[in-house]
Amino acid sequence: MKLADLLVGEAFAVLLVFARLGAALMLLPGFGESYVQPRLRLWLALFASALVATALGDRLPPPPTEAGAFVRLVATEVSVGLAIGALLRLVLAALHWAGSIVALQSGLAAAAFFDPSEATQGTVPGALLSTVFLVVFVATDGHHVLLERVIAGYEGLPPGLLPNAGDLLTLAARLGNAALALGLAIAAPVLVATFLANLAVGLLARLVPALQVLFVALPLQILLALAALGLALGSGVAAALRFLDQSSAWLVD
Repeated sequence: MKLADLLVGEAFAVLLVFARLGAALMLLPGFGESYVQPRLRLWLALFASALVATALGDRLPPPPTEAGAFVRLVATEVSVGLAIGALLRLVLAALHWAGSIVALQSGLAAAAFFDPSEATQGTVPGALLSTVFLVVFVATDGHHVLLERVIAGYEGLPPGLLPNAGDLLTLAARLGNAALALGLAIAAPVLVATFLANLAVGLLARLVPALQVLFVALPLQILLALAALGLALGSGVAAALRFLDQSSAWLVD
């Protein structure tokens, strides 16, 4: 084999891995946050691709001889990477969904602000849940496990092969349903606490009609909601980590 052919083959292998890994890192939890510079993500993907391409070896296809085949192969890998990143990012969508429910029930929905993790308007409880989750996720080396599973996905999703559209849509629907259930479960203690608070305030308004209920109910509602959220924060983050572990298990099955 000529040296030129060897260099072309190695460069193509790195590029092919980079297409999938770089696309996935744009969306993966912990890597795809808006405050992480895209240039840093791409550099990380490039360095990791050089290592992964060497480890994969013969499992990567040879460089195609036609431009059309080359474009199709790279586009397929980018699509697979984006699909993986989008499915695994559902855990953050669940946390923001839970935060929106908490904000609505506690009276903090009006206190919206710019959320840097989503690069859009967010709520205080949603930002708290997502930030605590990301801190615990990185502190427990969850980002390493996530990268390992994305790389292990080459066994079930060989390069150049698109996953079955029906299976992918079924998986997305199942994970989306589980994400909604997770968000509701995290916000459930706050829902119960605010319901009981509203019930008590309603009875108090009946017993003491002259009482200014609004001035009593709003501080009590916020206090109980924050207390319930604080008590459920640990179990909620643990449930989110379990959901991320289960939602990424299909890559290694």
